Amino acid sequence: MKRIVGVLIGLLVVLCCVQGAAAASYVDGGNYDLSRAPDVDPASGDLTPGQKVTAGMTIKFEGSGDDTFPDDEVLEFYSEFENPKWSYTLEVDGRDVFRDPKVSSSRYLRILGWDLAYPKDETEVVLKVTFEGKAPTVTSNQEKVLVRITQVDDGEKVVSNSEYTLTRKVVSPQNVDANLKTSKDQLNTLETEIEDKLKLGVDTATAQKKYDEAKAALNRADATTDYAAAAADLTTAKEAMDAAASELSRAWARTEIDNAQAKINEIDALVTYFEDERGMKTDQRVVSLKTQRDIAAQSLSAANDKMNDKNYAAARIKGEEADKKAAETLDFGNALKEEVGAGFSFELGSWPIYIGIGVLVVLIIVGVMRFRGRRKWDELG
Repeated sequence: MKRIVGVLIGLLVVLCCVQGAAAASYVDGGNYDLSRAPDVDPASGDLTPGQKVTAGMTIKFEGSGDDTFPDDEVLEFYSEFENPKWSYTLEVDGRDVFRDPKVSSSRYLRILGWDLAYPKDETEVVLKVTFEGKAPTVTSNQEKVLVRITQVDDGEKVVSNSEYTLTRKVVSPQNVDANLKTSKDQLNTLETEIEDKLKLGVDTATAQKKYDEAKAALNRADATTDYAAAAADLTTAKEAMDAAASELSRAWARTEIDNAQAKINEIDALVTYFEDERGMKTDQRVVSLKTQRDIAAQSLSAANDKMNDKNYAAARIKGEEADKKAAETLDFGNALKEEVGAGFSFELGSWPIYIGIGVLVVLIIVGVMRFRGRRKWDELG
């Protein structure tokens, strides 16, 4: 029983796959569709002007009324590529209709519906079209139509949703040369920025790695005569330089934040020293020190928030604010420590207590002296 259930499940999966494949469609309207995606050579990548390209297409027909295709309409092919050459064959129930493939060197290829109309229920009609051409000259990188297929009605209007278009990017040699020069300038600027940040103590290791990747890509682009390959390398270089700039910004912000945090830690140590070792908790100078420390800490907190949001420029600015404030406060704290020294410290806020103690001591001394003086007179008298 389990074996039978397994077989049924397997058949169901196969059926679903077949139905999914059958449901694949490249054209929403009209009475034709592609059996599969066109076979293009080269299959991917950008093209350079004059580069040869071929595309092979297999067309199937979905019928109109009793026929496979309306006999008063046209299936039209078009390309923006230069030196176009079309060739096509027509198969009916697996047999070639033409002795030799039909050919055309026009930019447009029009196949009459009369040649494509066969009894729908009794006949399978397959049209195989091959296109060959050269990538056109462009003044800037552009997407160009390699093949466009449309169904045109008897009024020379395109049937709704019957258009299929295949494009490829063609790169301009002049554009590649200009971009190469611009990219080299950007790389030089990036190198200077990395060196400057390194002098500031910023960790530039990751940015340097991305810089090296960009430099290698630009060297490849500069050395090749294949403009399509050069364009691809320029894209790689740009991505690497963007990543290097972002990483450098992140590392710079992190350095400012770490510097500010280190100074705040030193301030905290000073506060502990003044309060615990010197008994200056209520001293107004220590209170001011703590207040200024909190201001620096607020800027530091804002910097960390910006870092978490990956807003590195804003994080660096807030980090610099925190570091500057922390540096000023730390200088004040160190100066106070030097002023207080290692001796006994009277808290400014405790002066009334000390005065009271002093007065009490004086009164005790005076009282003792008067008491001794009275005893002496008593003894003489």
